[in-house]
Amino acid sequence: MKHKIKGDIISWNSTIWDFNYKMKSIKEDEDIELEINSYGGDVFLGIDICNTLRAHKGHVTVIITGIAASAASIMCMGADTIKAYSNTQMMLHNAWTFVSGNAEKLRKVANDLDSIGESVLASYTHRLDAKEAKSLLDKESYLSASKALEKGLVDEIIEVKSAEKVESKVFENKASEFNNRIDALNTSNLPANLNTELELTIVELRNEVEQLKNQLKKEPEQELVPKTQNLSALFLQF
Repeated sequence: MKHKIKGDIISWNSTIWDFNYKMKSIKEDEDIELEINSYGGDVFLGIDICNTLRAHKGHVTVIITGIAASAASIMCMGADTIKAYSNTQMMLHNAWTFVSGNAEKLRKVANDLDSIGESVLASYTHRLDAKEAKSLLDKESYLSASKALEKGLVDEIIEVKSAEKVESKVFENKASEFNNRIDALNTSNLPANLNTELELTIVELRNEVEQLKNQLKKEPEQELVPKTQNLSALFLQF
């Protein structure tokens, strides 16, 4: 199964809903390739998807295509293999929330966050030493792909291939013929009727170009249909 989770880690995110729906129907030993690009969101939803991936019997590969931050980085920890493009990021930090109320309420929320922090920390300790993981969480660390690889949070960096040289097959032969004609002219021994020969060559080339244009007009045109994407609301909880 191939899928991509993008946007915030919230229950009404369509890519997460699609992921949960697909997980109900795939074979228990089917391989999963999950691409992730998210700033994070609900910590418990991130932990749930992490453990869902861990429990799956097939090989799970997560590929970071932009950023895997906060709860999204927790999701990555459920994979057997984590890959990241060389220009991507992973971010780890402690859980946080919005709160209002009296002193007693504030103290309770602080204690709750400490408890949640233990669960967050446990999500990384199979790849990091607990002390190092806590240090990264406390610092709210942004890690480049190379730094994440160095620390063991990523297993492989995907290097972007160089753009391939694209050449026109239609004009390739004609261009070669033209170059050969130019090379055939010996500048040290130019004929007296050089101008006449060049004029005839130009006329011939113009005729050949017109023939090529007429040939290209007969080729069917491909209609490009733009695709739209649904955008999910932004509401960070983690």
